[in-house]
Order: sequence, then structure tokens, then C-alpha cells
Amino acid sequence: MEADAGAFGGGLTGTGGGIAGAAGGAGTGGGMTGGGAATVDASVEVDAGTSDSGPPMTDAGRVDAGVTTMDAGFPRVDRTSPQLFQFQFRPSAADPDAGRVDATQLAALDTRVAPRGQLVVYLHGAGVPTTCGSTTHNAMLASWGYHVVSPCYLSDYGVANCGADIGGCRLEAFDGVDRTTVIDVKPSESIEVRVVRMLERLATLNPQGDWSWFIVNGKPRWDAIVISGISHGASSAGLIGLNRRVARVVMLSGPLDTNQAWLAEPSLTPRDRFWGFTHQRDPQHPGHLAAFTTMMVPGAPANVDVAAPPYGASHRLFTNADAGDPHGSTQAGGGSPRLPDGGARFLPVWETLYRE
Repeated sequence: MEADAGAFGGGLTGTGGGIAGAAGGAGTGGGMTGGGAATVDASVEVDAGTSDSGPPMTDAGRVDAGVTTMDAGFPRVDRTSPQLFQFQFRPSAADPDAGRVDATQLAALDTRVAPRGQLVVYLHGAGVPTTCGSTTHNAMLASWGYHVVSPCYLSDYGVANCGADIGGCRLEAFDGVDRTTVIDVKPSESIEVRVVRMLERLATLNPQGDWSWFIVNGKPRWDAIVISGISHGASSAGLIGLNRRVARVVMLSGPLDTNQAWLAEPSLTPRDRFWGFTHQRDPQHPGHLAAFTTMMVPGAPANVDVAAPPYGASHRLFTNADAGDPHGSTQAGGGSPRLPDGGARFLPVWETLYRE
């Protein structure tokens, strides 16, 4: 499900590291345009602002699936010209063999703030998108020092056609290894390969960001990656967290896949790194809570409407706030509820999910 109505600007403000709207700077060069709405393929939206002296953070740990951390270093981000970079390009612009789901991928980096040394891979919802992810959600994450990419990937399947093989479907969509006869995903169409190809292209488009630091031995540096997503993407993020040791897992309006075997599988990522956020008026809400239980996400369900961060130290968060689209409201953007002053109501929740 896509739940982003409009560009980042004048929307996310509030307490605890609030985000001011982007004014849109100017400047061209190297195939990048500044200001206004970014265009598809190698475009960037820039915004000048102030810097944040918050400390950089990293998670130096083992990378699985044959990937070894080569150093305990940190990406060298050039902050001499502070601005918000937002990129859009198709998978085929990064890989001629991209194949299906050749829609608009998104990336963001805000050099006005100190880098965290972590990359958020944010996964979109089900279907065949025209834009993969949310510019608003990505800009929020970038404002906290994250590098952010939103790859396009095959998501037009589910329990309805995969049945008990849904875990195999999701894994094949993730790494392109043949596991099921229900879907057929070649490596260049997989999430894992597309993340690498995005990082390689971004290293050329935006050398200031040192994006290639997040690649080791041709694979994503998973120990420095936060895997996150909404709806279908939340389920896939959860499964990826079980199969790769990542810095954090953040699941919005998901997982679902109720009673499916993969939810109970052992995890390479410690359980205390899993977080979830769901809306009580979402018809899928009971399934989300059940998935949190099966996956052993820490804590009891905590209502963010009546509690303050850190919500009793629970990682299972929910809301009952008025929202036109409860399912999509857990993601920053036009579908998420506002405070009377126009700020994002769930900003403290997202800060807890991604920064706690």
C-alpha cells in the first residue's frame, strides 16, 4: 500500500527533533537539479539548513550470508555544503538487467545533520507501484542522520497465491534465489541486489554521501542497515531481519501472514531490535498483534495515544487516532494524522521506532 500524499514540506514539525518543511534550494550539475519536484532518473532536491551536532551511531557486528565486515569504520560524509539530497531513478538506470518493477526508486541524505553511519532500506507496500516508497518518510529519516533508500521490488503476491509457501515467496523476492514455483524472481529483480545497485549509482550521483561504504564484498553491509517497510513491506522487512543480522527492524502496519511458519523461525537479528506500529482501526490490526507475539517482539501492546515515549519500553506500539486511512497512517505523509499546530502526531512514535 502506498500512503504518501505529496512532497516533504511544511508538514513534519513538532517536539523532539521536529522537522521543518523544505524550502527547496537551487543548483545544477552532474545530472542533478535543485529545488521544486525532483524528476525521475538522477535528480536531486536540495534544501539548505542548519546542522545538528548529535553523535554518530553505528552497529558494528557480524554480517551474515557470507559477507564479512572489513573494518569498523564509518562513512565519510562531506558536510561542507549542508543540504537535503533527494534522488529518484529507475532500477534500469542502475542496472540494465533490472527487468520487472522498473518504477521510481527513492533515496535521501541530509548533510545538515551528523551521519548515524546507518542505512535505512525502506520497503513499499503490495502491488505494482509507480513510486516505491515515500519522499516524506524518507526525508524524516534523513533528518535524523540516516542514509535512506527505497528500492522497487516484486510485491504482487501474498498468502492468497503463495499459501503456506509465503515465506519462500518473500525470501525469493528478497535475494533472487529460486525457492518456490509460485513466483519467479531473478537476482537483478531482488531486493538485495537492487539495494547494492542503488548504492553503486548513488556513489556516483552523490559522492558526498560515501554510499558505497554500505557495500562489502558485493553485498549490503547488513549490520549497519535498518530494514523497514509498510504493509507488505513490513512483512518482508520482518522476514529479512530473521535471515540477516541487521541493526534494527521497523515494521509499519505489518507483518501479517497470519499463522504462517516463517513468523516463528529463529532470528539472526536479536529480538530486542524488532519494532512494530499498527493502527487499531486497520482491519489487519489483530493479525499484526498476533504476528508481534509469534515473532517475540518485546513488550506488551502499548497505546501511544495515552502514553509517552518510551511507551513502557514496549516495542509493540499501536494507535486509535482518527485517520482517513488507518492502514497507511503509520507512515509519515499525507495520510498520517496531524496535531492542531500542523505537526505530525506520530513524530514521537517514529522517533521511538527508529531512534530509541
